[in-house]
Amino acid sequence: MYKKLVGILVMTLLIATATTTIAVNINKGYSLKINDSIYVDSIINDGNSNVLKAPPFWWLIGSDQKLTSNCGYGDELFPPLMAAQEFKPTKDKLTAVALSFFKYNPPNGLEITVSIRGDLNGSDLTAITLDAGEADIKNSETWVLFDFTDIAVTPETTYYIVCSVNGGEANHSYLWLFDINNKYERGIAWFSGDSGATWFDLENIPNWPQMDFCFITYWQKPRERTINTPFQNFLQSYSNIFLILRQLFGL
Repeated sequence: MYKKLVGILVMTLLIATATTTIAVNINKGYSLKINDSIYVDSIINDGNSNVLKAPPFWWLIGSDQKLTSNCGYGDELFPPLMAAQEFKPTKDKLTAVALSFFKYNPPNGLEITVSIRGDLNGSDLTAITLDAGEADIKNSETWVLFDFTDIAVTPETTYYIVCSVNGGEANHSYLWLFDINNKYERGIAWFSGDSGATWFDLENIPNWPQMDFCFITYWQKPRERTINTPFQNFLQSYSNIFLILRQLFGL
């Protein structure tokens, strides 16, 4: 069950590209210089928490689009770094999204903002900001619900989940988990190193090809996600049951 989570920072510096690659050990992580315009820093979390490969099945009730698996890596979020996941709904309403995070020594008092856009450089169609402390994001995979004002969407049209955090720094941040090898085929992952002024797709990052961030979109009002019943606590403790229940419920 246990698997280490690793944080990945992809920072765009907008300068001339080169072809050299440099690896340097930094404490329990490493830093890669892929070229002169993209940097990757990784920090290994040696905590003892189990890592769930999928959310509890009740998180999927009322969902539309989703990617719930991860490769054990996450993109660090702190100013001016932002990330986005592209998706195409099949329903005509969007009521909420859930994203999968973990933390690596972030400072107190941070807020996470999630918005929905029809264009990465366009205005927010809806948005919500949550107190990261109240969201209780842990050192292991933690799903967080962002229940914003409902919006109408057009099925089979591209939209973007845009995520940012209002503070933190490298090695002291919240991280958005992702998977690789195009596990979500209806959109791609994006990254901005300048607070959203410029966006770059994350399709061809060495060692992490065809990235997609972990997410769930909802077309029905999501149910209460607090685990506060004996049955839910039992399922949370025995996560291998999730796959069986998901098959039984067709989720």
